[in-house]
Amino acid sequence: MTRPKLLSGDVREVLQEMDSECVQCVVTSPPYWGLRNYGTEGQLGLEETPEEYIDNMVEVFREVKRVPRKDGTVWLNLGDSFVDKNLVGIPWRVALALQADGWWLRSDIIWSKPNPMPESIKDRLSKSHEYVFLLT
Repeated sequence: MTRPKLLSGDVREVLQEMDSECVQCVVTSPPYWGLRNYGTEGQLGLEETPEEYIDNMVEVFREVKRVPRKDGTVWLNLGDSFVDKNLVGIPWRVALALQADGWWLRSDIIWSKPNPMPESIKDRLSKSHEYVFLLT
């Protein structure tokens, strides 16, 4: 019986240690752009611009693409960010950039959150969903 294995660390390092076509399923939720500082030098999510973040995600997923078997799937969970009260659209920007880089975007799934975290913002609705993309 095969047991699930959880890998933890900087994805750019951990993936390099993995054999090609060695997993059937990848489930990931990378740091969202501009939302949290994990206190790690060079961390993903603290890029200066959305475009830089998207470019970094595409680079990471080029290495991710090597790991699943031919029948494998990749599940990507991403939340969004606001800049100057403007929704950035990061999840879809990343998904479309990955599609342009050769991934097949098989499904977009809405992760509905009936009891979302309260937000202190008063001039828009609270976010009550995130996207999960199925990629092959």
